[in-house]
Amino acid sequence: MSPTKKENKGCLPFFILGVFSFLSFIVIRILFPFSVNISGIIAIVISIIFLKYVFDKAVIKNLIKSGFLIYFLLFGLQFVFYFFLNILNPKNENTISKEERTEKIKILEENDSIVLYTSNRNWRDNYGNNYIGNLSVREKDYHSLKNHINNYKPSSEKYFWGELYAYISQTDTPSLDLIMEMFVKINQDKNLNQMEFAEMVVSCIQDIPYSFVLQKECPTENYDSNTKHVLEDCPECCIGNIKYGIQNPVSFIKNLKGDCDTRTVIIYSILNYFNYDVAIVNSNFYRHSIIGINLPASGLHKIYKGKKYTLWETTAKYFEPGYLSPGFDDVAHWNIVLTSK
Repeated sequence: MSPTKKENKGCLPFFILGVFSFLSFIVIRILFPFSVNISGIIAIVISIIFLKYVFDKAVIKNLIKSGFLIYFLLFGLQFVFYFFLNILNPKNENTISKEERTEKIKILEENDSIVLYTSNRNWRDNYGNNYIGNLSVREKDYHSLKNHINNYKPSSEKYFWGELYAYISQTDTPSLDLIMEMFVKINQDKNLNQMEFAEMVVSCIQDIPYSFVLQKECPTENYDSNTKHVLEDCPECCIGNIKYGIQNPVSFIKNLKGDCDTRTVIIYSILNYFNYDVAIVNSNFYRHSIIGINLPASGLHKIYKGKKYTLWETTAKYFEPGYLSPGFDDVAHWNIVLTSK
């Protein structure tokens, strides 16, 4: 009688490992502020450890090999995806090829003729949904508010950014009413849920090309590494001699020149108006500003006063909530400086 052969389980262990790794990855991304790569490695390791109690030792060796294969397959595809995304969308890394401008138009408002600065926007969110609308502010509001930051006096010479952002938001929000009306109309037409509405707002601002807003004069030559890739392609994509290096939202809509905290303040103002629990999150280490939003979402986040704020990049298109660029994704370097609730 010939000896029985060990049962060949074929691709079943590989399939089960893939399923367990995927589910573990989702749980880890929701519960912990790890990067995508670290979360993937942990998920695969946990799955292998669990499955060693299900399969024999011979299969475990194949599972370990399969784990490496799954990791390199998934994250290799991720690398290829972002590689081609950068090629197809050259604005994605804060670079632009031309300056954008608003136009002046006249409309009737309460039987009076008024002048607007307006920009016709056509953008797409991370779900692939297309939106069309006008970002507009009144000329009179722009002239009355364009220099109000110059009059701001911080209560302390220490880290006052949250206080400054709150002042800017409170001062400018009433004059953003035309923009609020645009978003309300889009919401009525599209019947968006809470997360889809936030995506629509954030992606609208992400779609506006990046410009520098500096306290000093804009450089015309001898660019440092942080400005070279923007200003060599678009010398006009900078405004200088702006106090605190930030534009108020009304001025941003008028000239479409915005850096990181110029964008976070206007997004904060809009989402706060619509009763979202939103935060502005700054990093001295990265010299950058992003937003955080308290909605059910996976990915990188900060816990603040018992609430989870998912981190969201605002300076370039196609950044999803919970994902930050490699080199900017250590949440220990990010601090919440202002919340709406």
